[in-house]
This record gives sequence, C-alpha cells and structure tokens, in this order.
Amino acid sequence: MIEILEMPADFIVGIRVSGKIEKDDILPLIDYMKPKFDQHSKLSVYVEVESWEGITVSALWEDMKFGLPHLKAIKKKAVVTDRQWLSRVTEWADMLFPGIKAEPFGLQQKEQALHWLMN
Repeated sequence: MIEILEMPADFIVGIRVSGKIEKDDILPLIDYMKPKFDQHSKLSVYVEVESWEGITVSALWEDMKFGLPHLKAIKKKAVVTDRQWLSRVTEWADMLFPGIKAEPFGLQQKEQALHWLMN
C-alpha cells in the first residue's frame, strides 16, 4: 500500500509504504506526480517505510515506465525506515544514481529527513 503524505513544500513528494505494493497503488501516485514534474524543474522525494512485503511485477513495470524518464528531475530522496537492509539499499542507490542524492534516516528522524530535503 502507498499513502501520499502532506509535505511542507510543494517540490517534495511524500509517501508512506506498507505491505505489498500493487499496480493499483502505483497508478494514483503517478497521477499525483505528473503535474509536480510540470511545475518544478527538480523534485525531492520522502519515502517512509514501516513495513515492506515486496512489489508485484506489474507495479514495478508501471513504476519503471514512469520513473526512468524522470530520473534527472529528482534531486534528493530521503528513505525513512528502521529496516537496516533498506538503509543499505538507499546507500547503494546513492552510488548507482549519482544525480540523485539519497539518504537513509531512522523512523525517529522524520523531522531531520524533511529538513534535509528542504535544503
């Protein structure tokens, strides 16, 4: 499931992820993000992960189909989680996609993550 979160700035897209991500979770997020890319040259992304049980192939396909052409329009990504393996994945993503600064934060560091995205 993906829940769109209210963020302190319009250039930040915030989501909370829990459970398994399905295609029906991705499509509303894409619809939400499309106008954001039109309004801002660069976006930052806040992802809060409480639990994660995977992603379906159809959801991954929709995510990649929309996301890959927009990679250069993402400036920063904060991943807020207490899952150690997701923190490591965030660090690897930072190396794999040098144009996007990715940073892991613990669940107790939500405010620090938002502050980092704002600057």
